[in-house]
Amino acid sequence: MIIKNAEKAAKENGSNFVTVELLEKLQAKQGGGAPSSGGSAPKPKMAKRKQSRGSDMTNNKELEGKVVIVTGGTMGIGFGMATRLAKYGAKVVITSRHSDTGEEALARLRTAAGCDGDNVTYLQMDITSEPDNEAVVKFAVDTYGHLDAMINNAVFPGDFQLLADESLDSFELVMKTNVTGTYLGMKHAIKQFVAQGTDTGDNYSIINISSGATRDTGMRMAPYIASKLAVEGLTQAAALEYSRQGIRINTLLFGVFETEKAKQFMEAMPEMQAKNAAKHHVGRFGDPEHDAGEAATYLVSERSTFVTGTTIYIDGGMCL
Repeated sequence: MIIKNAEKAAKENGSNFVTVELLEKLQAKQGGGAPSSGGSAPKPKMAKRKQSRGSDMTNNKELEGKVVIVTGGTMGIGFGMATRLAKYGAKVVITSRHSDTGEEALARLRTAAGCDGDNVTYLQMDITSEPDNEAVVKFAVDTYGHLDAMINNAVFPGDFQLLADESLDSFELVMKTNVTGTYLGMKHAIKQFVAQGTDTGDNYSIINISSGATRDTGMRMAPYIASKLAVEGLTQAAALEYSRQGIRINTLLFGVFETEKAKQFMEAMPEMQAKNAAKHHVGRFGDPEHDAGEAATYLVSERSTFVTGTTIYIDGGMCL
């Protein structure tokens, strides 16, 4: 009911988007506001990830010499992956659509990764633009001499409407961002890898991103789910076409991660938090740097040279 009332209120305000602020106001009116520190509403008990023994990576430079592009790398899972890759010695280019997030994210990344300022750089780009995809590959090569891996992470989830209520504009934007954007990132990374040939190695990696929602299907997510299933298809087809040229292409399928956006939505909708908590059988949500970052590191590294065309579940058991 909260969702339906929020959609109605959003449309009355001339918007198709349901915001966290709107949900909070409606919940407060109905006596179901997100609990504060003194609130009485119960929260699901989720464990925090325990620090692993030997997790100090000061001397672990497994990815030294690798150059990686991470689209949508200024926040959330993308930022977590970029941080872990940089800690392992990779040179990382992060991107975002809006430049106002770039420099601040770059400063945070340098601090979080504890790396030299020259080892991580930022470029503004629109992943749905072919010239921008060409430009980011050229930027990485001009800056660092070559390219080893592309992570197509940037995403648009859509308006969260029932299918018949979804606008065509919103549907097309989801598909253009998630499918066309991934296709263009793959296309221009592959062209660069083929041009480099074996001069810089024979272990090139492309990582695409899917979602647990494709298996554990949720309401009001039809365009998003369709787009992510399309990404998995692109991954398999391209992996088959280019595996003989030392180019491996895989998909990481993520469950719910503790990103700022996810926290905001779940705090605004405690019932959603409880539902998601029950699905993650390891007892916690994903950690962007440790869980997503380690998975990305594996696929970029020499440890995964026999892995291509597959979908790896990083979902805490969500899809079981």
